[in-house]
Amino acid sequence: MDQDPGLFDTLHSMRAMRRLKPDPVPDALIRKIIEAGTAAPSGQNLQRWSFLVVTDDDGKRFFGERYNYWLRNRFAGLIETLDPASSDGRVMNSALYLGEHMHEAPVLLFCCGKRDWPFVVPQAARVGLAPPSYGSIYPAVQNILLAARGLGLGASLTTMHQMFEPEMQAFFGIPAEWGVVAVIPIGYPQGKFGPVTRAPAPSKTHFNRWGQGKPGLAAPEV
Repeated sequence: MDQDPGLFDTLHSMRAMRRLKPDPVPDALIRKIIEAGTAAPSGQNLQRWSFLVVTDDDGKRFFGERYNYWLRNRFAGLIETLDPASSDGRVMNSALYLGEHMHEAPVLLFCCGKRDWPFVVPQAARVGLAPPSYGSIYPAVQNILLAARGLGLGASLTTMHQMFEPEMQAFFGIPAEWGVVAVIPIGYPQGKFGPVTRAPAPSKTHFNRWGQGKPGLAAPEV
């Protein structure tokens, strides 16, 4: 499917799609999505991003098993107490579904950033591996999610890989100078896209000074 719904419709209907069909995604669409990512802003145009496309069964199984283990490990207490019929419970159920079926996603897209110390970290404190350049990668990640939505593909931003990143980097041969910022499972969605539910923007907006409002624009919750 290649029917662009328009920018603002895309923005307001792009939500995490964690239930994906196993149908393969054409390489041409994956390339189009990654090209959207590389069109993102880049400080000094350094383009400190790289992308790993994983579609083979062994790679997806390796990632999926560890992702599912750590998801249940980190959220064990919450899983036991959440009402599955509540809003939070439904979100958790979808996350658990993704964990159990991660290996069935047609595409896993690893979004990697070149490691680079932030300016605020003094030279003397720069010990070990620098973090990846998040400011360079997250605009690309957002473009990727929007492009997937525009093409009718489901996707979701995940970061649980942080719990086993060294093991993952060794398995996939990712060099140490690159950090994995996000892993995005991509496929045709089982469900339908629809409007997202968010708090009104003015309730999250301050004007000139923190806590101040302005009619029609800012009415912050303080």
